[in-house]
Amino acid sequence: MKLGAIITGDIVNSTKLTVDERELMLNTLQMIPEVLSPIQNVSIEIFRGDSFQLRIPNLGLALRCALAIRAWLRCHKIHKSKVLDARLAIGIGTLDYEADSLSTSDGEAYRLSGRLLDSMNKSRLEIITPWYEVNDELKLLTAFADDIVSSWSQNQSKVILLSLITLKNHVELSKELKISRQMVDKSLKSSKKELIEAYIKQYEKLINKHLYQV
Repeated sequence: MKLGAIITGDIVNSTKLTVDERELMLNTLQMIPEVLSPIQNVSIEIFRGDSFQLRIPNLGLALRCALAIRAWLRCHKIHKSKVLDARLAIGIGTLDYEADSLSTSDGEAYRLSGRLLDSMNKSRLEIITPWYEVNDELKLLTAFADDIVSSWSQNQSKVILLSLITLKNHVELSKELKISRQMVDKSLKSSKKELIEAYIKQYEKLINKHLYQV
């Protein structure tokens, strides 16, 4: 039995995008595998113009990847100076049939992820697993994390994205981003990076606990 993570998402307010903004959106989505490559090799498919799906082989990295995706999207400005963003549903479960195309693959993870996205209302990040106690514990934590992420500015997103996908310290981040160390410190503090990392660690702990029991 092979377990995996599927992230299904769609762009927020995509119907309001101009032609140029839609092109930016598509280019930004197409670059996600490259953005995530320092931590995980992923497959992505874009469908219906504003929806997408990714297969994350490493369950423990699924949440970090999802947060990095939202940070990456929020690095880009769109209409009326708003940042690009998406709703993301992380489904964890079996991968029963894996084809070259995600759209023709099947399994518990695919079905859970798709159904979860369909049921989401105002939230922009949710997680569902086959384990009730994990879902119960992650529900409130994810709601708090979602609220934090939804407030990240474009500049904060650029800093936190790099910190999520690399092991660079604050000095190295400042050199990479060509901003001051003080600005890095301020951005990570205001974006609640420590709380986000604590959330990721708790997710990893819960997932690993159940993986070893399977």
